Amino acid sequence: MVKLCQFRRNNEAQVLGLPMYLIIVMIVAVAVIAAVIFMIPQGTQTMNAQVTSGSVQTEDAGGSAAELNFSGFSVNVKVTTNDDRHDPISGAVVRLSGGHTAQEATTDAQGVATLTFADDAVKLDANVNEAYMKMTVKASGYEDFEDLETVLLYRE
Repeated sequence: MVKLCQFRRNNEAQVLGLPMYLIIVMIVAVAVIAAVIFMIPQGTQTMNAQVTSGSVQTEDAGGSAAELNFSGFSVNVKVTTNDDRHDPISGAVVRLSGGHTAQEATTDAQGVATLTFADDAVKLDANVNEAYMKMTVKASGYEDFEDLETVLLYRE
């Protein structure tokens, strides 16, 4: 005797399979969102700047109570990244301000900017014995760098 198998249609099984489809869709959606987040560019890199050399000539107009002028004032600043390679950053705008003046320059391929102040442009007021110049550095793709006490101007 041969038995024939009869298959019955079960509409309830289709309803029970719906949550499984939703779970699969959710997993695929999370994977797609993770891939999109991974493709978003990383945040800006950080940089470092330091004064590598400088030369100053001073002209004291007569005693510590008089205004002190700095003439022929020149500062070299080297700007690099803060990563482990310390690559130089070209095209960064370096600005030094203080002593009643401000000057800015752009870094070259080696990451060096030379700021030269005109004669008598930098000065300390009467009865001021010292003051700091502030340095700010801005470059595309990097966080701004700021040092409030870069160059110290003082009376001898």
